[in-house]
Formats: sequence, structure tokens, C-alpha cells
Amino acid sequence: MPNAGLLAVIGGMLLFVVLVITWPMLGAFSGGRLSAADVGMLAVASLAPLTVIALCIWVIARLVRQDRRRYRLHLLARDNGWRYAPWAGASAYAGMYAAPGAVVDVFDRIEIPARDPIELGTYRGTTGSGRSTTIRQTDYVRVPLGTMLPHVVVDARANDRAFGRSNLPLGFAGGQQLIPEGPFADAFRLYCPTGYEADALYLFSPDVLAVMLDHARDLDVEVRDDALYLCAPRGIVTTDPDCWRAVLTTIRAITAKTRQWENWRDERLAQVRGRPSLERPRGVARAGRRLRERFEWWWIVLGVVGLGYGLWAIVSELAEWVGSL
Repeated sequence: MPNAGLLAVIGGMLLFVVLVITWPMLGAFSGGRLSAADVGMLAVASLAPLTVIALCIWVIARLVRQDRRRYRLHLLARDNGWRYAPWAGASAYAGMYAAPGAVVDVFDRIEIPARDPIELGTYRGTTGSGRSTTIRQTDYVRVPLGTMLPHVVVDARANDRAFGRSNLPLGFAGGQQLIPEGPFADAFRLYCPTGYEADALYLFSPDVLAVMLDHARDLDVEVRDDALYLCAPRGIVTTDPDCWRAVLTTIRAITAKTRQWENWRDERLAQVRGRPSLERPRGVARAGRRLRERFEWWWIVLGVVGLGYGLWAIVSELAEWVGSL
């Protein structure tokens, strides 16, 4: 724990500085010769170093708690035959939180061995620098699929922001939302490319949504290319046994379903390639590969209004100047 040790050394040095500054005043105080001005100087001289020492203690406590958590995750992975890494500079995650050109950090990555390994972790993608820095972060589970599938997103309402706003990093254009039937409509928003509604209902049939409703109603799900992602702001990679049981139950239910998903074929692709419909090649037609994102017109409106106001102010100032000549 080198960081905690370094902070402990810095805190000790600051404490030594505080004692050097305040020791003569404390000696005067014990002799009864300390004035009100000396008390004020003593308080001012001690305030900054003591604040830094308190900050060091807080940071050390966080580091110790974090290391304890990672040790428990290491034991969990070891006992279950999984692979654990506290940090990795790359990830197989390629969902909607992934930003092109971002500096990627993956914390607490766990790989569950399988025919195609299942990956869990905390993804953090950083773009820009300084005040223009943008960070996208999410806990995720990546389940490899046996075939390419259309882009489908199941947005869990349980992790919405204030006033029912979705927490997803992307907004999708209208006409792509599919209302699930029964109790699922109050728990999930389902998005699929236009024309792929029947395919989305095939992939996320009532039995899959029922498992999500029981065990993962606060997780967002994304099918993208040949992988499925379960995402949440936090709470997937945890030391809570109940959370792990819920996540593993959901993974087992979905992986059992993905064996059926391997039989899915896009009939549109056969039509595009001009092949007989009986061949039904693997893959997804271009229209189904990505959901269309919503274009934020209000940014343009605000920009036009701001530009118009600036031009009006300049013209007004120029007219007043000309009138004063």
C-alpha cells in the first residue's frame, strides 16, 4: 500500500511542523504568559497543517477500505475459479458508454471462464483535458454471443435520474421505442431499430424480462454486434453476496437464452444480398446495426439566440456611436 505509506509520511512531517511552530507557545501557555494574541496565532498556525493531516487520515482510511474490498474480490475470484485484476488499461467493453479515442481504465475486472469468457468490471473512459474533460463510467457485464444481432437497448427505469430522466449516455431518435407488455412496461423502456420490433421481442421474450424484473430490474441491457452488456452506474462488481447471486442468476438465464439467439437470422440481409431466403446468412442488415441517436436541436436554438443577441448588442452600440457624432 505505497500510496497510504507516502501519505502517512507526509502527515507525520506536517505534524512535526505543527509541533515546531506551536511548542514555544504551548510552553508559554503552561507558564501562564500566553496572551489573547498568542492564542489567535496558535490557532491560525495550527489550522492549515491540522487540516492537511485530517485530509491525509481520510485518504488513508479510503485506501485501506479500498484495498480490503479488492482483497475480498480476489478471494471471491480465487474461490470460484475466476480471474481477477484490480486494474487494466484495456477492456472488451464496446457498449454505449465507450467513447471513441478515450483513455480507458478498467477497475476490478473479473473474468468468468466459459466457452467465451464473461467479463465484469468498472469501465471508465476519459476524453479531453482540463475543463473540457469528459468521463463516462459504468459497471458492466459483457456476455459474448454466438452471432451478430441487431442493436437493442433495455433501459431500466429503476436507475433513472430525477424527474424520471433516463441515465443512459445516449438519447435515441423517436419511433424506435417499443412498449413491453404487462408489468414490464413500468420497469423497462425497450429500444430497437425501426422494423426490428418482432426481432427485439424474440430476443427479449417475457421469460427473459421476467428474470430481469426479479433479479436485475436496475440494470440496463444492450445487445450490440456479437455481445450483450449489463450496465449500471454502480453495484455490479461488489462484495455483497446478495448482489452477486442476483447478477449470476441473470447471467445464467441470459446465457441459456443466447443459445437460442444463435439461431436468429436477419431476413433483410438475404434480400439485400439477393440470395434465396432459405440460405438466411448470418449478420445484420445495415438498418439494424445501430439505433439512431436523437439530435439535440435545442443546442442550436440556444446558439442562434445567443448569436442574435450578440449581433443586436453590437449593432445597437454602433448605432449609438454613429448618432453621437
